[in-house]
Amino acid sequence: MKDIIVEFSGWVKILPEKVKFVYIGSDDMPDIDGFQWLALDEDERCDYILESVIDVQRDCEDGDYDHIDVFEHE
Repeated sequence: MKDIIVEFSGWVKILPEKVKFVYIGSDDMPDIDGFQWLALDEDERCDYILESVIDVQRDCEDGDYDHIDVFEHE
């Protein structure tokens, strides 16, 4: 079976209320929104990842792609 590979690079701008972050550290911490993430220091921000990059792309205010390529992979 072949897979489809999508490579991309670019950027998006999103309002803090439209983005969610998931905690990936070792403690039991809640998910947070963009306002809470912005209030963290740089070291604390490293403990969070975007909940969904697809949601961020869909809900963004602005953005641009430098590169999008689609190809098959065996």
